[in-house]
Amino acid sequence: MAWPLPTLSYALLTLATGRLLAGATGAIASWSVGKDQPSWTDPLTRYVHILYDVPAGAPPEVVVECTWAPHGTEQWQPAKVTPFVSETALTLATEEDWCTWVLNGRLIERRAAGLSRVVVFNPYPEAQAGGKVDVDFKVTVLAPDGPTLSTQTFHIQADNSDVIYLEDWSLVLQTNGIVSAADIVSGRWTWRTGLPASAQVTFGNGLWGQSEPTQALPQLTYPLNLRGAWAVFVCTAPGAGIRLRLTGDERADFLCSRRVYEEVLWKWCGLDRQHLVLKQPHSYKGYVPAQVDYVKLVPLSRQLVQELEARFGGRPDKMVAGFFEPYSWAFCENVQETLQHREPLTAFAEARVQIVDIQVSRFGAKAFYESRVADQLFYSTFGDPVGEDMAPHTDNVGRMQQYTNTLDAGLRYARELGLTAHANFGASACYTGTVVESEFSRLHPDWRRDGVLRFEVPEVRKYVLNLWREVLEIGAPGLSIDFCRYPECIDRPETCTEFLRELRGLADSYGDRRGARVPILVRFPACGVRRWQMFDYATWACEGLVDYLCPSNLQGRHHHFDIRPYVRAVRGTSCKLLPVVDGLSWGLAMPGPFLWRVRQLYRAGVDGIYIYQADARVLGYPGDRRCVRMLGSSRAVEQWCRAEEALSPRRSKGIYITPYSEHPGYHGWERLRVWVEGIQPGTVEMYLDGKLVCAQHEPPYLLGTEEYDSDGVIPPGTHELLIRARDGDGWLERRFTIRGAG
Repeated sequence: MAWPLPTLSYALLTLATGRLLAGATGAIASWSVGKDQPSWTDPLTRYVHILYDVPAGAPPEVVVECTWAPHGTEQWQPAKVTPFVSETALTLATEEDWCTWVLNGRLIERRAAGLSRVVVFNPYPEAQAGGKVDVDFKVTVLAPDGPTLSTQTFHIQADNSDVIYLEDWSLVLQTNGIVSAADIVSGRWTWRTGLPASAQVTFGNGLWGQSEPTQALPQLTYPLNLRGAWAVFVCTAPGAGIRLRLTGDERADFLCSRRVYEEVLWKWCGLDRQHLVLKQPHSYKGYVPAQVDYVKLVPLSRQLVQELEARFGGRPDKMVAGFFEPYSWAFCENVQETLQHREPLTAFAEARVQIVDIQVSRFGAKAFYESRVADQLFYSTFGDPVGEDMAPHTDNVGRMQQYTNTLDAGLRYARELGLTAHANFGASACYTGTVVESEFSRLHPDWRRDGVLRFEVPEVRKYVLNLWREVLEIGAPGLSIDFCRYPECIDRPETCTEFLRELRGLADSYGDRRGARVPILVRFPACGVRRWQMFDYATWACEGLVDYLCPSNLQGRHHHFDIRPYVRAVRGTSCKLLPVVDGLSWGLAMPGPFLWRVRQLYRAGVDGIYIYQADARVLGYPGDRRCVRMLGSSRAVEQWCRAEEALSPRRSKGIYITPYSEHPGYHGWERLRVWVEGIQPGTVEMYLDGKLVCAQHEPPYLLGTEEYDSDGVIPPGTHELLIRARDGDGWLERRFTIRGAG
């Protein structure tokens, strides 16, 4: 079963072609289709869009029941549908929303009386026979208490016979590597057939792979014999996934449907002389179960490919820098060969990230690169919470250090791929008393403060500069220091500025030898972020100490800090301003809120942006990588935002909230953010347990404020949240049950 995407959807495609609002008569019809053409098929997803009316006298909230039947049979059954909403709304929709749409064929439309609305229907597989769709589709609008307000029936026909579905995984080349069985066979790929409807896989079929954590299953190859450009979609069991690559690819991507029957657009590309390769995923504990339901291949015209490339490209005029932490990457990878370091960098190149900021360590911690100044991390280590595992441990990172030279490989492959690499150190984090603490920190506790090294101590600065000297000797073309994550290492502004003067001198000495300046990038707390007063960025820019200023939020707060002081600071200098837009789970949702902030910054005159952590987006969902790909072009970002604004009145009215980042609920260091669409932006009120928390009059909307005084806005436990958004002479409302961590 295929379904609307967490990546590029029908909505983005229609904007990409520019034909939805232009009134073209091609495969994508315009909104002026009228009653003579109430439905149309999207040429990328092959979903059917159906235009229907909500009665003028309808109440503020109605239920829309969607059913289909083979033409002329009256054998009605629930349709797998979604409302016509943005990609952001699809991503933020609750699990309850999704299951109601997909499993029950029921939607909620709010404040839609007298309006035309669109429902999006995927006929595969139930309503599509031999690639052809010939069904009756019924839309019944009901009052909340049950009475029928209207019924509209449509005859839907579509020809998707050119679409290829890879459903029979027994057709792989490695027939001896797969077994057919009703239950999963450990240590083998298992082709399961005849499963009940409760398994929620198309035709009751699916491929599963399971093994011991230390032993990978062999790769499988599904043979293809196709020519031209195709869009490749993937559907898996919710939460499970598969790694896929084409035989010509250097990198396998992890693909996963986050919800039942959700279809993910992997990519569009030429499939000439390509086969599809399936791999078992790997995690911090070893190899994990794999699952895939089916892969869908949709042929694309040359014009459609050009339109998609133009939308997710554009003439570059902005610089994009992205943080890449091999430590985090290797946390879930089995890195034992140097060539593997090329794989993530190919994703950065695909995303058009010009500066790859490669973190190699944090001062006071063991080195995550081939250091001889600091002690290397060779053995077990720990990471941030993964699901309900609050202290996950792994040997993956140490194993990478045992078998590869992390920094040298990263620099070499970045250069080959046309990327500029900077060697990045976190200003300090000693991880006192853990396996990550360096010998330097352990032997000199009096040179620490609050678990970080004290930069006012001359011996600390000497040690730090020796590490910088080492990465320059390895060949780093640029340097980067991150004061944001643990700013307690700086006691006063003069300490930081004097250290940067020393670092500038070291960089210039190597620049003189190379005949090219060694640029320095600095990430530091933006105004309002903890200890932001310790960082005299205006002096850095004026004296030419740094080449890139990257003021930054920290965790879930301060995502929309005022950029104007930083624009003034770099004016008339050679320093470039690349403010941070956070890419982690506590950051802004993609694509809508993320691109809204980027446009705001570009309009303010910044030189580009810095994404922390970019690897979370570039190496994660393919749709996020496509979003990042737009960022180098201010025109592409502007056009995307304007097109979204133009389309918003046609979308279903809705209110959505961001989920919490970590189990078991919203923590004080994150913010619950609100996305409203289908109405003009205006006043939004938020009530927690019946009490007004805040009223905000323009985006961005969030519960409370960006400041630290809102850390306790969601107390521990379960709460009722009411959000009201002004819609003309009334209010759009939605209630949520949320939980505060504690």
